[in-house]
Amino acid sequence: MAFPVSIESVRAAEARIAPYIRKTPLLPFDPLTGRDGRQTWMKCELFQTTGSFKLRGATNCILQNLDQAKQKGVVAASAGNHAQGVAAICNKLGIRATIVMPKATQPIKVKNTQDWGARVELVGSVYDESFEHALAISQREGSLLVHPFRDPHVMAGQGTVALELAAEKEFLQMDAVVIAIGGGGLISGCASVLKTLKPGIKVYGVTAKNAPSLYKSFKAKKIVEGEVQHTLADTIATKKADAKMLEGVLSCVDDVFSISEEMIAHAIALLAEKSKLVVEGAGAIGIAALIENLVPEKNVGVILCGGNIDLVSFSHVLERGLVEQGRLVRLSVTAIDRPGGLHQLTEILAKGEANILQVFHQRTTLDTAVGETKIELQLETKGVEHTQEILHALTARGLRVERLQ
Repeated sequence: MAFPVSIESVRAAEARIAPYIRKTPLLPFDPLTGRDGRQTWMKCELFQTTGSFKLRGATNCILQNLDQAKQKGVVAASAGNHAQGVAAICNKLGIRATIVMPKATQPIKVKNTQDWGARVELVGSVYDESFEHALAISQREGSLLVHPFRDPHVMAGQGTVALELAAEKEFLQMDAVVIAIGGGGLISGCASVLKTLKPGIKVYGVTAKNAPSLYKSFKAKKIVEGEVQHTLADTIATKKADAKMLEGVLSCVDDVFSISEEMIAHAIALLAEKSKLVVEGAGAIGIAALIENLVPEKNVGVILCGGNIDLVSFSHVLERGLVEQGRLVRLSVTAIDRPGGLHQLTEILAKGEANILQVFHQRTTLDTAVGETKIELQLETKGVEHTQEILHALTARGLRVERLQ
């Protein structure tokens, strides 16, 4: 089997980048571990400096081209984690860095990159346009272009995640490892290591359904473009797979799974509540594959590749998680419009130990009869059974109740 990179190059990269990165922990995933004889472990790259594995590949590439980088500077195109990885290592080494990002990049990602000392240029509406601009800068100025995945030094650096994983005693028990796929640099580097050290191990890739190109290309064994829709796993959303990278993925990956936005959100919320980990969509997508029972093996390692999720998205995901669990519910209650009516309603909820988060009192609506009022509430409850108890208590007092989506 021809691997994208050799294990010797990955071992050399590990020694080279050691002074600049953190060795990240391997932790059990308690919600799945122990059930039906399953064992699940998480390689937590969210604890890496900059919150992502991307620092590894960027560091190895720059150290391998250090003279050029110091003399001419470094340029890269990215909308997120790669940008911060390149900016961070350049900051540590005292190298000038220019990062080209799409105009629609989230402001927090732009600021994080600038905080590492990089100069940011906002060019283009998509990554491809940003990359073309970065390439033009490199050709004009002679600066080192650090590609996010299509570079053997970058892939070798990303492969050090798997070397660390393989050094843990738990690796002896693993039958499979699950890894997110975007451009393919992480899974190519890691699969090369994993299958060299343990030829029988399965390596599975995971993509988002809202960015289907890599999934479709893997299944068809040729490049298939796919329209990218909004996805929580934005850092692995690619419109068109790279031909060379697809060839590498086909050579060392056993299968690729496609995950819905609902399951990605569920995995993010579950990791936050049960494991106390803040993980971005691409980082949680492997756990989503396990929750959906897509991985047949029972002893599985999952690479949580990053934790850079903005607070707004994170809060929306957590709120959705509460709704799914029946712990956050919206009700529309129709009552007689008279003094003390609202007090009666809140008294029922208080006795039922429901926490009122929001109240909207609507009198001016044609949906109610004259003399009635509609009250919309957002409640926090203990779960599905508790919610049903609340609904029963309200209807028992003669109130008309409608559950809102």
